[in-house]
Amino acid sequence: MLKVTAKRAHISMISAITNEGKVRFMIYREAMTQAKLIVFMSRLIRDAGRKVYLILDNLKVHHGKKVAEWLEAHKEEIVVFYLPSYSPELNPDEYLNGNLKNQGSFRYPYRHRVGPET
Repeated sequence: MLKVTAKRAHISMISAITNEGKVRFMIYREAMTQAKLIVFMSRLIRDAGRKVYLILDNLKVHHGKKVAEWLEAHKEEIVVFYLPSYSPELNPDEYLNGNLKNQGSFRYPYRHRVGPET
């Protein structure tokens, strides 16, 4: 009998897809927080070179007070729109996530954790 000592690793990803098909993403451990979302949006606007129009689902974190304050302070650089509740079919990012989870290569064991918490 072969014993397997690997532990299941949990990582999450937030991503955005441009209208040109370019993907921006951030990998993180643990739960999404307002601070992590703000870091991601900061990176988006820093690299965009123009105003960002971001579509988010209705995760509670996306509607938090800190996020709202940050968006107000950066309204010249980013605008956020929210999808209707329970509508993953309207979110192209969900198709990307599905492809990564279902069609990725799992032939090799996961040996390294994601870098420092961002």
